[in-house]
Amino acid sequence: MVGLTSVLLSGLSGMRASQTAMATISQNIANANTPGYVRTEVTLSPRSDLGAGAGVEVTGIKRAADRFLATASYIAEAARGSAAARADILSRAQSNFGDPAGTTSVFASLDNFWSAMTEIGVDPASQLRRGDAVTALQSMYSEVQRIGESIQSLIAEADQRIADSVEEAQSLIDRIAELNLEVQLNKRMGADSTGAENAQGALIDQLSSLMDVRVTPVTEGGVHVRTSGGALLVGVTAANLSYSPNSSPYATHGVIKFNEQLGTQANLEPYLLGGEIKGLLQARDTDLVNLSEALGGFAGALADALNEVHNENASSPALGQLVGRQTGLLGTDALGFTGNAVLGVTTASGNLAQRLTIDFDAQTITGEAPAAVYSFAGGTVAAFTTALNSALGAANPAGTATFVNGVLTVNVGSSGGAVIQQAETDPSDRAGRGFSHFFGLNDLVSRPTPLFFETGLQASDLHGLAAGGEIAYEVRDSLGRSVATRTIAISGGLIGGDWGDLVTALNATGTGLGEYGTFALDPGTGRIGFTPNDGYKASLVADSTLRGGTGVSFSSLHGLSQAATGGRALEVGIDAQIAANTGRLAVGRPDLTADIGDRIIEAGDNRGSAALVAARDTVRGFPAAGAMNAQTTTLAVYAARLGGEAGRMATDAERGALGAEAVALAAADRRAEVESVSLDDELLKMTTFQNAYAAAARVIQAATDMLDILMSIGYR
Repeated sequence: MVGLTSVLLSGLSGMRASQTAMATISQNIANANTPGYVRTEVTLSPRSDLGAGAGVEVTGIKRAADRFLATASYIAEAARGSAAARADILSRAQSNFGDPAGTTSVFASLDNFWSAMTEIGVDPASQLRRGDAVTALQSMYSEVQRIGESIQSLIAEADQRIADSVEEAQSLIDRIAELNLEVQLNKRMGADSTGAENAQGALIDQLSSLMDVRVTPVTEGGVHVRTSGGALLVGVTAANLSYSPNSSPYATHGVIKFNEQLGTQANLEPYLLGGEIKGLLQARDTDLVNLSEALGGFAGALADALNEVHNENASSPALGQLVGRQTGLLGTDALGFTGNAVLGVTTASGNLAQRLTIDFDAQTITGEAPAAVYSFAGGTVAAFTTALNSALGAANPAGTATFVNGVLTVNVGSSGGAVIQQAETDPSDRAGRGFSHFFGLNDLVSRPTPLFFETGLQASDLHGLAAGGEIAYEVRDSLGRSVATRTIAISGGLIGGDWGDLVTALNATGTGLGEYGTFALDPGTGRIGFTPNDGYKASLVADSTLRGGTGVSFSSLHGLSQAATGGRALEVGIDAQIAANTGRLAVGRPDLTADIGDRIIEAGDNRGSAALVAARDTVRGFPAAGAMNAQTTTLAVYAARLGGEAGRMATDAERGALGAEAVALAAADRRAEVESVSLDDELLKMTTFQNAYAAAARVIQAATDMLDILMSIGYR
């Protein structure tokens, strides 16, 4: 009787095991096409009772997951997510530049300007041809502005996508942590935990596209999830991530905060080596910024080259008033020019009425009609303006020179004109630019704030920054952690100090940035720059300083912010007075060496237009600007290289995305070969366990029949 009971129990265990296996197989078949589903397998073991066989038992139900293939898949998916996000952003950025061979791109507009200037040479007096040239140049700068705005929009978009992805990652991390508890509970109760594990695995797959992850199984059930850099995202509890986007142009972006509630300054970004968030960070902070800086550098370099020529030219008739650019200088600044320049005063008919030779080395202005010498001893901008005002007044009752809030104005009244040129020998120079060019007295292209940052200022010049202004910097280390926030206020001993004093304050240890880098004023250009120490990065957070009444801040004057450098793409355009009156376009080249009384301006003079066209092919130096390295070349080649660099960045990113996509697909396929459901295999297993179930049922039936027979014959 005991033997029959054992047979019955063995058959029953076989039926139960087969039933469990068939339920598992049915679940596999039902989820054969479910993305991320990992096949579930049943583990069977023989049962024994006092050494005798007692059937079969289910000792485990587990997923057919391969940890190493899963890790490879996570790495590949993170690389794909990063490359795809970056390629998408850069492709759209490059498309804004247009087809270099097309007729509507920024490069085509620039070519149209050169062609229009060449056409002016045929008939310099033609208002139609002048209008075409002005329109073409303005169209080109409008395109530059549109591209610049689109790049800033892409930066804002990338920033918002980072915020959205961080929010999505937080949701996934929370759910993974919750499933950890469910898995652990099921394991403690001996229940099937594969459903929760499969759901958790699918969430980890999604998270791996946002950020690179490494998964470690936990003995009691569940997993720990870290980034490749080691940041623990899911442990006993879920980590807390947060990010606040900033859509302002040229904004200083915050960081992805990691477990901020713990009171640390943890920044998750250095711990990310892949994923969509990493690609968006790369595009926002490096790729797009480099393009923006390069575009601003091109806009400024083109404007500066055209202005250099235009300041040597003159319109016909010559302008009676020349209003300069915003230099950011003060009257107390040293004039700082060497060499000589010539200012000619003409009659309404274009005859030379007075020639003023400015000798910056001797600090004198020499007039010829009437003959007189005017001294600007002391060598300040204010002293020079006073001397020039006297010289102009002696030549023309209406003649004046003023320097107000950083802008120099020369006025000879409506009955004459003013022409300024470099002297043929020993031309004037301040930080690499001639007198009229530096002050922008006859600019073709303008900007409300300084167009270039070679100011020519000296350490002994008063900084002129109004009391109460502040310059704030944030310093981060190589891991992106905020290590210092320093604010240099224009107060105390800095009030009324010079540039040397300000540089000293900026470099002070403890109150300035002395521990993290060095500010220095270049004596050749007058520009202040910052060189960070290895392992640190300083970002300008705010600048509320103003230099006198110029409205120009410290960072704008020296080009120490993206708004100052890259912002040229958004602000540079053809001078408003020339846009309104194309007759002000200077296409003649007067000869200021002529005798007093000679005619020096002719309506048919095309030498100025020829000089503007020649600027296209003149070899000049271009400083480094974002994606563009420092180089010596022509404007035409530089423009082509800018378009080529944008194309190269987009193409490289696209190639990287295609490569990463191929690797991710290969890793997913290899993982699927091991973990996914094969319907043929599952149907074969189903048949096997159905037969096993039937066999176990027959064993029970046979044992029942035997028991019935024994009972019927009165077995005791």
